[in-house]
Amino acid sequence: MKVNIVIYSEELAREDIRVLLQAIRDCEQKHFKGKEVSIALFAPALSKEQCHELITGIEPGFPHIQAFTGGAI
Repeated sequence: MKVNIVIYSEELAREDIRVLLQAIRDCEQKHFKGKEVSIALFAPALSKEQCHELITGIEPGFPHIQAFTGGAI
């Protein structure tokens, strides 16, 4: 099973996005072990580097990072 999750937020604060990403990862670990879950993060208010830090800072790390970007899309 393959699941793609896209998060697009113009208003969530950086910490709120981090909490959301961690909650998704925790749920994946508990209920979808062995499934391919990929994340795409688009947050125009954040830089590309900030998005990268957020998505790669989740523990355990996401094995399938689909995309991430900051700034205007």
